[in-house]
Amino acid sequence: MDKLWNVKLAQRVLSFLLVVFILVIAVYKWPELLEAIKKVRLDWTAAGLGCYLVNYLFRAIRLRIISVSRLKLWPDTIHTVCFHGFVTYMLPFRTGDLALPIILKAVSDIRLADGGKMLFKVRLLDFSTLGFWMLGAAAFLCDSIPLPYRVAWFLIGLFMCFTPVIVKHVGVFARTRLRGFLNYISVFETVGKVNLLECSVSLGIWAAVGACFYCTTRAIGLTLGMGDIWFIITVQLPLQLIPVQGVANAGNHEGGWVAALSLIGIPASEGLMFALTSHAILLIYVMVIGLFALFTQRIFRS
Repeated sequence: MDKLWNVKLAQRVLSFLLVVFILVIAVYKWPELLEAIKKVRLDWTAAGLGCYLVNYLFRAIRLRIISVSRLKLWPDTIHTVCFHGFVTYMLPFRTGDLALPIILKAVSDIRLADGGKMLFKVRLLDFSTLGFWMLGAAAFLCDSIPLPYRVAWFLIGLFMCFTPVIVKHVGVFARTRLRGFLNYISVFETVGKVNLLECSVSLGIWAAVGACFYCTTRAIGLTLGMGDIWFIITVQLPLQLIPVQGVANAGNHEGGWVAALSLIGIPASEGLMFALTSHAILLIYVMVIGLFALFTQRIFRS
């Protein structure tokens, strides 16, 4: 218990320090940041918001498929994914992501255990289908990245593509060899079974995310190819998985952008300004889905 408490304390301290660090940088760079925000192109920002909303529409469709039609598309899954996306982005310590089972129980009285399985499957589909986009980008779209990085990126993407198969076989192994742990591990076998429709919708989700990032980079005056966009998304992913996160994704966003832009030849000082400006735009997108979640919540209460 003491070790667990120390880990949680370390997570909170690091997450708090991330927020403070980003706030200090934003204040220090405020005149330059304000000028960059003033130069943001509203047409590309609006296009990015459209792509962001399409992403959540696809997420709602996927959740309905995974629920085996226990949830209605409107307003059940649309409300659920919007509220879940908002709290995942805004709450610190990666706690928001774990709220999905609670939201599902409130919306449609789905058991917490079933909601946990659905959350696991959603993240499994996200992880594996992103691998397919990484394969394509590494093979055909990213000449600006040195060959060793591209090879490593390709191999990581290949591994990610096969994660559903790996997870399914873990469940099979648990059922046949580890009967004592059956109740704890065999859930992997059922969750690891994904169908073509679930994969197709998940690929659509990442296509919308990629389009959103592309529009965001154009809005802030950063011209990148789609291969570079997928590289930024890929570098962002590990920072979204670690349990250290500042409020409103502060620190994780900036770290991923600066690291990815540095690898494709953009100096860290310029990359930091692009990261801060893009973060401001993405915060607007998140606030939009948050307000929409509040709107749909009124429908449930009425």
